[in-house]
Amino acid sequence: MEETEQYKSHVTETEGEVAEGEVAATSPSIDNVDNASDEKDTQRCKIPRKARFGLIALLAIAVIAVAAGVLLSKGSDNEVSISTSDPTSDPTSDSLDMELLAKFVLPGVRISDLNETAPQFRALEWLAYEDPRNFSVEEDATEILELYSLATLYYALGGEDYGFCWLYVPGPELLNSSYHCDWCSIKCDETGLVDNIDFYSDGMRGTLPPEIGNFRNARAMKFHISGLKGSVPAEIGNLRQLTSLDLSYNQLSGSIPSEIENIYGNSNTFTFVTIAFRQLTYLDLSYNSFSGTVPNEIGNLQQLIYLDLYGNTFFGTIPSEIGKLQQLVYLDLYGNTFFGTIPSEIGKLQQLSRLALGANAFSGTVPSEIGELQQLAQLSLSDNIGLTGTVPMEVGQLESIIWATFQNTSLTGGLDDLAFCQKEYQFFRLASDCGGAIPEITCECCTICFVSNGDG
Repeated sequence: MEETEQYKSHVTETEGEVAEGEVAATSPSIDNVDNASDEKDTQRCKIPRKARFGLIALLAIAVIAVAAGVLLSKGSDNEVSISTSDPTSDPTSDSLDMELLAKFVLPGVRISDLNETAPQFRALEWLAYEDPRNFSVEEDATEILELYSLATLYYALGGEDYGFCWLYVPGPELLNSSYHCDWCSIKCDETGLVDNIDFYSDGMRGTLPPEIGNFRNARAMKFHISGLKGSVPAEIGNLRQLTSLDLSYNQLSGSIPSEIENIYGNSNTFTFVTIAFRQLTYLDLSYNSFSGTVPNEIGNLQQLIYLDLYGNTFFGTIPSEIGKLQQLVYLDLYGNTFFGTIPSEIGKLQQLSRLALGANAFSGTVPSEIGELQQLAQLSLSDNIGLTGTVPMEVGQLESIIWATFQNTSLTGGLDDLAFCQKEYQFFRLASDCGGAIPEITCECCTICFVSNGDG
């Protein structure tokens, strides 16, 4: 730019000199016409040969300077820059701004390839023309990419119709002119990179865009009651720092796209999670339509404290490796189609407070090792018609239990003789097949009795 200004200054000075020269050059010609009879005056007004050569040289220098300035101007166009010009300005320059921006945030994608209603196109428009900040791609590359990705999320999930701010998540709405780390639902780390995304809205609709994978420093993501549909994009595997992921109460289905198989060797939803997110402490996929099996790699998630798969269509057996999750406090597998026997290794989960295995297709006996869970407060084995035998004495000795359900199973015997029925306080909920003329289970301390295979 300094060189350009020098050229401009030189051109201005040269043009001034040229102008004076032109006046000097033309004035004698006029005098020569008006005073043709005065030979002495004519000789005085003639321009010497050397002076004419000097003027020609000055004109040549001016032409070269102007040409050089034009070339420099064209050269500067090749530098990637982001303009925040008014979108009502010349359409050609608008396209150029967005094209330059797209080269950075969407490598290999041309603006002409995007539908104008696509979240990506609208995000580019916002960043190029509406965001008030002036960025340098070289200096602000990460921030630009995160702002573009936040804008894409905003448009992909219908933020302009419903917004992401609510009573417990105050702050300016997304795409506000304020600093993006101050936007509601967004938190940043000490370096200014997005650390936490918390979207909660029963009006939100749409699918998660692949740009979700651009938040490489994010440690927590929550899309709760958000009306999300479709599958989880493969790019979520880029979030290797993630410790908390909540996709509960949506309409997500299927498994991770096949691209994941090329990276991790398995396209199964849960296998992907266990391989990609070794740092996870909190995983809530409840109330969706996810499918697949729980693989042996579940044992890799040894930092996991909370695991909720309630209300999906997961199937298969529970691998014994689940016993490696020594930090687990909350385990809810209710409402899937798991089958086989309940692994005895669950008894190794000494921190477990909730164990919900109800509404599946488990069979066999209840492992006595569950009685080793001294912190257990809630136990659900209901709606597993294949469970047989009696409730183990060891389970009945758990004084910590305040909520237990055994109804709609093939369990028999009595609960009254078990220790938890001898406690002075009443259960918050204790349910079994203790109803009907000939109950399957005798239980005076139950708070609710069911008739076998039906309500009582």
